[in-house]
Amino acid sequence: MEDHPELLPVLTVAGGPMRGARFRLRPGPLVIGRASTVDIVVDDAHLSRRHAVVRSEGDTVTLNDLGSTNGTWLNDRRIFDVVPLTDGDVIRLGRTELRFFDPGVALTDPVGLSFGVMRRHQRPTLPLPVTGPPALPTARPSALPAPTEGADRGR
Repeated sequence: MEDHPELLPVLTVAGGPMRGARFRLRPGPLVIGRASTVDIVVDDAHLSRRHAVVRSEGDTVTLNDLGSTNGTWLNDRRIFDVVPLTDGDVIRLGRTELRFFDPGVALTDPVGLSFGVMRRHQRPTLPLPVTGPPALPTARPSALPAPTEGADRGR
């Protein structure tokens, strides 16, 4: 994937002071925090200097809190150990919300069968029924007879 950086997993800032920023996750560990010496610097006073670490190895990306004061949250659950990330996961650090995207999923799972992990609070979605276009109104006979040719006008 190093030959194709566009296929590297991405963390996108979806909320917080740096909304819109994107970070490509190169292989290996990347420390996230507010210190200028970390790999991914996030300008958020509610982050620890060394808040969390994200590690990309092969097809697996993991997240781990580094003993931060305010904690690291994955999909609204606080994490305490190393947890795997899946495409679409939401990570909250301080007041910053990150979304994890894995462009490589499209290559290995083109129809999206493994998109994210089904969580207990989610229900599988059912496809909506396919319906045709609305029926056109049927023609009704006119209340008045159609005029005939040669009919006398103006009587």
